Amino acid sequence: MAKDKSKKISRARLWTAVSVGLVALLVLALVILNIFVPVKYLTAYLVPRERAEEGVLRVTFVDVGYGDCTICELPDGKVMLIDGGDGAYPNTLSVITALNERDIDRIDYLVCSSVLGEYCGGLAEVLKYKKVGKVFMPAVKNTYITSSYASFIKALGESDAERVISCYGGGVSGEGYFMTFLSPSSPDNPEGEYAELDSSAQEANILNVSAVMWLEYAGVAFALSSSAGRDALKKVADNYKLLSSLGDKFAASGGNEVKLEECTFVTASGHGREECSSPDWYDALSADYAIISVGENYSGCPSAQAIADIGNTVSAPMTTQTRGDITVTVTADGKYTISEERT
Repeated sequence: MAKDKSKKISRARLWTAVSVGLVALLVLALVILNIFVPVKYLTAYLVPRERAEEGVLRVTFVDVGYGDCTICELPDGKVMLIDGGDGAYPNTLSVITALNERDIDRIDYLVCSSVLGEYCGGLAEVLKYKKVGKVFMPAVKNTYITSSYASFIKALGESDAERVISCYGGGVSGEGYFMTFLSPSSPDNPEGEYAELDSSAQEANILNVSAVMWLEYAGVAFALSSSAGRDALKKVADNYKLLSSLGDKFAASGGNEVKLEECTFVTASGHGREECSSPDWYDALSADYAIISVGENYSGCPSAQAIADIGNTVSAPMTTQTRGDITVTVTADGKYTISEERT
């Protein structure tokens, strides 16, 4: 009996030792793996990778719920990422997965278009796990204006990315394409949007410093509205009308100029919030398609007002809530296709 009992104890100790050893090996394996691949985003690194064809512009509006994230694979092979969703784990996982599916390990241009959480909330993680060359960002003196923006600034400080202020006329250009900012105006403008925010951090001023961008390739143009407020969008439309009447170029950058009436795609500002909808803006663009990044987790968006304003020129806006990731592919001859993918 004593002998049998001794054998049972020995077996129990052996299994305990084996179990502890296996757990230790598993922990060690995860630690080693985490050096090369973040374990919490492991599934995002197990996807097939496929880069866009050379000479093609591929713009993907990633479904990140009530938030914005746009991946622009430029014709020369460079990559621009505009925003990164709200930072919630499932949405950040979607962003990292989408980048990996496109074989993107380096982001040449990262745009933080707004200090609001649903735009910049996921950018700290992007900066942590992807190499970033240049960051376009708002000229906001109060880096703690939102907790998400503070996290972004902290992560940016730990990177070696170049910083550039987003303002009218700035941007990038390449072979046959360009991106330029239509708003806000220069931080040196004492009557500009940045100055108004510095004097008062009210919601309207926070919205109005959001970047309004124009991306164009082979005659196909995207007006990317971020969370710009109604006043900022109307100001862009009014300035364009004024300069056009004077025969001056609008948002001229690197030999390129913007013609709002030649817009093909427009994103609804603020996920279709009423405060971010301007009929003057949509009328000036006369876009063929409108895209709204919005999720089921937020009621009231898109608003009836935004749908009405968009509806003056676009019959049926597309939403990421119903279509998932929306991808527009533009070839060098100016032809484009639209595809969607529910995840």
